[in-house]
Amino acid sequence: MSRTATGTIYRAYLLVVMITLAAIAAGCTPRLHAPLQPDGWSAQPIGIECRFTPAANLDPATKTPVGDEGYYLYILNEHANWDYSSAASLVFTIWLRPRAHSWLILENPKERLEFGHTGDLGITNPRYHEGVFQKIKEGHPDPIGYLWNTMTDGQFQIGKPNRPPKFVWRMPITRRHYQVILEYLMQRKYDQFDLRNNNCTNFVAEAAALAGINLIHRIHLTLPPETKVLGRKRRIWTDPHFRILEYSTPEVLDADLRQLARLGIGSDVTEWYLALAW
Repeated sequence: MSRTATGTIYRAYLLVVMITLAAIAAGCTPRLHAPLQPDGWSAQPIGIECRFTPAANLDPATKTPVGDEGYYLYILNEHANWDYSSAASLVFTIWLRPRAHSWLILENPKERLEFGHTGDLGITNPRYHEGVFQKIKEGHPDPIGYLWNTMTDGQFQIGKPNRPPKFVWRMPITRRHYQVILEYLMQRKYDQFDLRNNNCTNFVAEAAALAGINLIHRIHLTLPPETKVLGRKRRIWTDPHFRILEYSTPEVLDADLRQLARLGIGSDVTEWYLALAW
C-alpha cells in the first residue's frame, strides 16, 4: 500500500476517533469537548499524527497488533468523569471527584506484573486541586498557576492500587516489546510527579509507544480569566502565561481505549480483570 493511501486511511480513522470523542461530549460521559465560549473557555482532546510507530508489529492483512504467544500489555484506567463542557463544570466535578488513575500490566507466559506511577499525594505540598482552591480562597492573582508545580512525592506503584479500574484494555505484544517496556519501567525515575508532563497517564502512554502504538491521552484547555467557583465568580489567572493548559488525563485515554477496542485494535477485558482481581 502506498504512503499516500496509508495516510488517507489513517486520517479517516482519526476522524472517526474525533467524531466519537465529540459524541461522548454531546450525550455520554465524560464530556471532553467544548467549543470556544464567550468567557474564553474551550476544551479539545489533542490528536496524534500516526497511530502506530515503526516499532509496531502488525498483521499484514488486518493492520492490527499481533505478538508472541502469552505476551500482553494491559492498560487499566479509572476516569473520574470530569466535565469539560465549561470551566465551572470542570472545577465542580474535580471538587466532587478529585482522584483518577491510569496504570498497566505486563504479562509473559509465566506471570503478570502490575505497575503505575503515583504522586500528588499531599505529603509535602497540598494536592493540585487543593492548592488551586486554597489560592482561589486567598485571592491569589494566578491560582491556576499551582498546576505548573512539580511534586516531589512521586512513587513507583508495584501491584494493584486501592481501587478498581473502570476500563481495561489488552494488546498482544512481542517478547522484544515486553523486554523493552520492562527495562524502561525499571530505569524510569518516579520521585517527581508533574500534572502537565509526568503523571500516571503519561506513564502508560509512554509504555504503549514502546509497544508500537500511540494513544490519544492529552487535552488542550483555554482557560477564562474568571469563572464561578462554588457559586461565586473567582479569579483564575492574571498572567496570560497560564491561559493555556495541556495535560494527559484518564478521561481522554478512556475514550481512546474504548474506541480502539471497538475497532479491533486490542480488546476490552474489563470484566475478566474485575472477576480475577477484585
